[in-house]
Formats: sequence, C-alpha cells, structure tokens
Amino acid sequence: MSESFEQNIVSLLEDHVELAILTVQKLRAEKLELEAEIARLNNDVLQRDAKIQELETRNSELEEALNLERLATTQERSEIRERLEGLMSVLAPSEPDQNEEDTGAEISFTAQQDEQDKASSLSAADSEGSGESQDN
Repeated sequence: MSESFEQNIVSLLEDHVELAILTVQKLRAEKLELEAEIARLNNDVLQRDAKIQELETRNSELEEALNLERLATTQERSEIRERLEGLMSVLAPSEPDQNEEDTGAEISFTAQQDEQDKASSLSAADSEGSGESQDN
C-alpha cells in the first residue's frame, strides 16, 4: 500500500505542479496583455500632452495677436479722436456767445418769414373768395 500511496502522492504533486505551471503561464499572458494596455494608454497620454501643448501654444499666439489688435484699435481710436477734436476746433466759433445769438436771429427770422407767408396766403384766399361772390 505504501507504493500505491506514494504513487498517489506523486500523481497529486504532478497535478499540482502542472496546475501551477498553467497558472504561471496564464498570469504571464495576462501580464503581457496588461503591459500592452499600459503602453497603449501611455501613448495616448503622450499624444494628449502633445495636443495640449500645441493648443496652449496656439492660444498664446492668439492672445498675443488679440492684444496687438486691441493696441492697434486703441491707437486708431486715439488718432481718430485727435482728428475729430482738430476738426471740431476748426469748425467751432471763436466766441460761443456770438454763435448762439446768430442762431437765435436765424430762428426768429424764419418764424417771421413763415408767418408772413401764411398771412399773404390767407389774404389771397380771402380776395379770391370775395371775387367769386361778386360775380354771382
């Protein structure tokens, strides 16, 4: 019985060794798969980092261009304002009170002119109306 017992033990040990070998092989295959996945993910991270760097560089360039455009716009506005002020100073009268008096005189003259036109229109209408009644 001891021989049979020894054979059983050897057989069981062989089974366990084979199972251990299969387990090690399976673990190695999974390890290789995981290493490949890690390499792929690291590659993705590197690509994303490069893309982020590219976008940050582009953003910096666009911000710089925007700042230059704003500066140019501010300078252009300043130049236009200076030209406008220059034109206004040329067009503005030397004495502001004199301009107000002139404007007032023009307005009253225009009002008087309009009133005279209305009066002459009314008197012409009256004379036409009285001429018709005399004919009848």
